[in-house]
Amino acid sequence: MILITGPLPEPINGCSYANEVLCQNLVKKGTAYQTINTSTPVVSSKQGTNFSLKKALGFLKTYSYAFKVFGAKAVYLTPGQTFFGVAKYAPFILLCILFHKPYVIHVHGNYLGTEYQQLKGAKSKFFRLLVSHASAGIVLSESLRKNFAGLLPDKKIFVVENFVDEELLTSYEEQKKPKDQLRILYLSNLMEEKGILDLLDALLLLQKKGVAFCVQLAGKIESNIYTEVQMKLTALGEKVEYLGLVKNESKLQAFQRANVFVLPTWYQMEGQPISILEAMGSGNIIVTTAHAGIPDIVSIENGYFVEAKNPKSIARALQTISEDIAGEVKQFSVKNATYVKSRFTEQRFSSKIMDIMENVSQMNK
Repeated sequence: MILITGPLPEPINGCSYANEVLCQNLVKKGTAYQTINTSTPVVSSKQGTNFSLKKALGFLKTYSYAFKVFGAKAVYLTPGQTFFGVAKYAPFILLCILFHKPYVIHVHGNYLGTEYQQLKGAKSKFFRLLVSHASAGIVLSESLRKNFAGLLPDKKIFVVENFVDEELLTSYEEQKKPKDQLRILYLSNLMEEKGILDLLDALLLLQKKGVAFCVQLAGKIESNIYTEVQMKLTALGEKVEYLGLVKNESKLQAFQRANVFVLPTWYQMEGQPISILEAMGSGNIIVTTAHAGIPDIVSIENGYFVEAKNPKSIARALQTISEDIAGEVKQFSVKNATYVKSRFTEQRFSSKIMDIMENVSQMNK
């Protein structure tokens, strides 16, 4: 039996969604598993960087399920990337160490190594203790291996790339991709570090230039920028539609209606956004930043790189696409969909993780 310890929806984010898909594929394979759901409802760009008593108290209930470690053949963990993000999982990890249960840490981002380098004294030693005893570490792409530098030997570090929902992959139809004007989609939590304010400012620039566009925004708005976002949405008027949280059919339709996907992220814990893969899989042109593990999955063959925190750079890329929207869609759409279908599937993602879990289980017999 494999024990999956990490966040599960709700709320939906890259990590919780990936854990849910892994569980679904374990069922398909007939692999026995149990879960310990560590989700917290807070969505913020600062989540995990500062200690929160409220979140800590909310997390305490998960420790009542720590007994599940005893019956596990191996434990799969998706902790946060900060000291507190990892330390929250200490009871589970220490039980694994004490009772010789192999455990695997899957990092869904690019901040773990940075955090370790910044820690000192007892915090650094405790952080190292928790991570370095892992039987394996998983990162999202080759350039993110450095997150385990000084913590795990290279032979214990594995790359498992993200995936795209199978229904989305099978829904793409080239002839239905819109080619009339810029039809932009932003699908992620509306956080400052995800570049939402930069995108809105870029759209205001395009509006002044008379560029034709329509936009859909999907995700939860970060509380500390809510007022600013609303002001910019008011200024943009009917050209922008805020969808709120989307999933299943509404999410699928959002990707189908778009022809350009924009995510100008500079989020410090960014790894490899599933939303970018989903956008490519549904034939959209990508406009994003060369940040974290994004250049491992996106190149100029898939769209445009823009500068982080630079609305003018985003506006230039979107205006370029707008000037020959039909030609741009023809250049990128089929290519992006084919690329994702061949490489980023749920089955491949889950199979790689299951292989790693099986290998570490055998090593500890």
